[in-house]
Amino acid sequence: MKRIQICADDYGFDAGVSLGILECIDAGRISATSCMVLSPDWSEWAPALRDRLDMADYGLHLDLNEFALYAPGRDLKGWIAASYLGQLQASQVKDWVEQQLDAFESAMQSAPAYLDGHQHLHQLPVVREAVLDALTRRYGVDCALRSTRSRNWRGLKAAVIAGLGEAALRLGARQAGLRMNQDFAGVYGFGPETLLPDFIASCLASLPDAGLLMIHPGREASGTRPDAIRAARLRERAFWLSADAGEMLAIHGVQLGMSEDWPAA
Repeated sequence: MKRIQICADDYGFDAGVSLGILECIDAGRISATSCMVLSPDWSEWAPALRDRLDMADYGLHLDLNEFALYAPGRDLKGWIAASYLGQLQASQVKDWVEQQLDAFESAMQSAPAYLDGHQHLHQLPVVREAVLDALTRRYGVDCALRSTRSRNWRGLKAAVIAGLGEAALRLGARQAGLRMNQDFAGVYGFGPETLLPDFIASCLASLPDAGLLMIHPGREASGTRPDAIRAARLRERAFWLSADAGEMLAIHGVQLGMSEDWPAA
């Protein structure tokens, strides 16, 4: 058997995403969710996670470009460019990280089990230094950190994501003694052309012990926000709540893992 963290990103995004993730936790199909604490819906949905404290890991989904007041005017490419061109102020980024950690702790009444980033922005220059400083100063080595490194070829999109700063983030995490996942999978184009069961089977087969599979389940609900990947969320939720998902985990010898399983970077 191998222990794989199956992590649903974007908890708190809206009611549909949050409900879909809670269903997957309750069904015993996922072992972590990453929380968007700047969402106006976060305070409404945080109590449901506190009621499930022993059922999964809960981490901070660091948000620079979705709900943050500093997000308007910069899309994903804009944030990448600003970080690499030296246009981000270190002191300002430090404040953003601290504020989101404060918001997580206030709502959850505990520290995050790990930190990752919305659209993986936690690994960008300036941002990663602020993250590493905040985690080590506040939690020592107790809060883990998501790596986007794939040990096997998992497509160009996955390679580009890792190339945006994973190596430097891992070096900093190693120097700080922080834990990171051994492998990373789950990146795809979110389109219907992806045969989801086949894709997930391939991920589970190739991930080693202490690996991480990123997923994005969600459901329809009243009050949902505009969401470019809503259709993919619905497909992912349907799969993870199906009998086929349970059988697939068993076939590939997967137990649900936690960030405490991860070794030091």
